[in-house]
Amino acid sequence: MKRLLATLAIALSAIAPAHADTLADQVKAEAQRLLVQVSAAESTAKARPGAKAPVVAPALVSDLQRFSLAASRLSIEIDQRGGPTDLRCIFRGMAEETGKQLDVAAKATTGGEQAKAYARLTHMLKDAVEIAPAVGGNATAASSSRAAAAQCPASTDF
Repeated sequence: MKRLLATLAIALSAIAPAHADTLADQVKAEAQRLLVQVSAAESTAKARPGAKAPVVAPALVSDLQRFSLAASRLSIEIDQRGGPTDLRCIFRGMAEETGKQLDVAAKATTGGEQAKAYARLTHMLKDAVEIAPAVGGNATAASSSRAAAAQCPASTDF
């Protein structure tokens, strides 16, 4: 019985960010937690730039996929509430970028290539921590128009 309770306590503490007050809070909490993991993976990859890239940890993959899903859900929530198009587009972009950089990290042949993917993820996660709180009251703010909010303008500024 004690083993079952201990396992349950560990499982609940691992999913605590999922029980944040709002979806924006959850995205922020997940991003903060993932920053530590991604930064550590980036450091490991950077330490051996010419060597074969290490395998991306399965736990990191699933955690980043969960973040991506939460960012995508937040984008949809902002849109459904008529929130600002820029915020909706930012979180949609974060969801897409997470998948893209996970793929790059997994396919990287050297630590240096993999470190670049992790660096992009680190930058994006830092942005998520800073931007997610802006969703709070603004998720219900009026958008310029529903038709304009249906698409996110492409940006190549990286």
